[in-house]
Formats: sequence, structure tokens, C-alpha cells
Amino acid sequence: MRHIVLLSAMILGSTFAFSSVAQAGSTDVHFNGTVASSCTFSNVQNGTLGLDAAGTTLSSLPTSSGTSGHATLTCNNLLATLSASVPQQATAPTGYDHATAIKTVAVTGTGANVVAIVVPTVPVPVPLPGATNLTVNMTTTTVGLIPSGIYDMFVTLTVTP
Repeated sequence: MRHIVLLSAMILGSTFAFSSVAQAGSTDVHFNGTVASSCTFSNVQNGTLGLDAAGTTLSSLPTSSGTSGHATLTCNNLLATLSASVPQQATAPTGYDHATAIKTVAVTGTGANVVAIVVPTVPVPVPLPGATNLTVNMTTTTVGLIPSGIYDMFVTLTVTP
């Protein structure tokens, strides 16, 4: 009987020693991608130029009966920069001298960023991602009277993401 008890104990012990244990498994599945920094202009609305009472300044300001231009700047990254050119002439009547005119530009922004450009070509930070609503104004002032005719002026906005 002793052998039977010993044999039974060995069989029972080997059952525990060789039984397979179910184990849970896990793995990671990775997804990779690159999102480039980008900034885009949209909703561009051209402004209009008006002549001041003295007849020497063309301006988009209400004091000259002009209207501001508008655009939306949307960036997906931090620390973009925005700059504006001085007002440039596309067309003007003979007698208008854009080279000697005093030109100013003002760009303000609200929304994701509050920005202000008063010195053309000097970049200002656009520190936060999102949509910034820009208002663009320009003036050009001459020494003498501004000749009658059709004027097409523009300001170039440049953003670096």
C-alpha cells in the first residue's frame, strides 16, 4: 500500500508540474506619420481706396472713405511669423509718382492670435495655432494732389510656418 500511495503522489505531482497554464499575450501596433508645419490664407476680401479731403492721400481708412481688406490666417503650428510689404502699385494714372509717395501699412489680427504690424517687412510672431482674422489697411500720401484715375494698389502678406 505504501507503494500505491507513493505512486499516486508521484502521478499527482507530475500532473501539477507538467500542466500547461494559459497565459494572456499582448503586443503594440505602432502608427507613424509626419504632419508638416503649414499656414494658409483664406477668406481674402480686397479693400477699397478713398481720397482724403486734402486730395493728397489715398487710403483704405474710413476717414478717406476707404474700406479695409481682410484675410484669415490659419496655422497648425507654434511660432509662425507674419510680415506685410509696403503698399505696392499695380496700376495708376500718369502723373502719380509712387516712388516718392509716403506709404504706410497696418495689419491687425484677432482670434487665435492678437497681432499688429505697423512697420512693413518686419515679421511679427504668430505664436499659437488656429485661425487669426486679419484686417489690412494702407495709405499712400503725395506732396501734391493725387491725379484722377483708376488705382490698383496691394499689400503682400507673407507667413513663414
